[in-house]
Amino acid sequence: MTSLRNWLAGRLRARLGAAPDAQRWIVLDVETTGLDPQSDRLLCVAALAIHFGSEGPSLRAQDSFEVVLRQEVMAASHDNVLLHGIGWGQQRQGMPAAQALQRLQDWVGSSPVLAYHAGFDRAVLRRAYQIERMRQPRWRWLDLADALPAAFPALEARSLDAWMRALGVHCARRHQAAADVWAIAQLLLKAWPHWQRQGLSSWPDLTRQAEQVRWLRVSSSAAGL
Repeated sequence: MTSLRNWLAGRLRARLGAAPDAQRWIVLDVETTGLDPQSDRLLCVAALAIHFGSEGPSLRAQDSFEVVLRQEVMAASHDNVLLHGIGWGQQRQGMPAAQALQRLQDWVGSSPVLAYHAGFDRAVLRRAYQIERMRQPRWRWLDLADALPAAFPALEARSLDAWMRALGVHCARRHQAAADVWAIAQLLLKAWPHWQRQGLSSWPDLTRQAEQVRWLRVSSSAAGL
């Protein structure tokens, strides 16, 4: 019976993917040719690792990732380029998509991934892997937009810019992926002691809390219809 339970547990782990790394979390942001994850293309991915030690989370700039994906045709509009600053020259000289996506997957490893409005980043990356006919990474995701309200329930911030203003976080250049991930990571560091006081000191704790916040928001929106 024990061997059967071990076999079933192994099958479940294989289906769900590796357990998330408790000591290294990834903050991720993408830049795209537009706002539709089902049709617009991935231009750039930037990510930064947060490491957890005895004194809590800390940022390590040397443990970071950034790549511009090569584009064969100019798909971004002039206004889109002005927004993120990735011009046609950079796009044309970027890394082949399959190579870039594999490097990203290798760098993330078993670390869980968080983003602000993570559903967009997740959908964009899912489509990029599909286009390249690559196996989808089995990352665990957390949406910081759903986790921050637990740390600061009195704040009514509803956008990344609003959270940055409320918590005094400066971003060198908004909508540039590398700068955005640094700002998002700063928000997490500010929220961490507030989460800890509520007993939200692990990835499972935060994901459960974020799911509750998301469920309450969706329920409230439905009730207002």
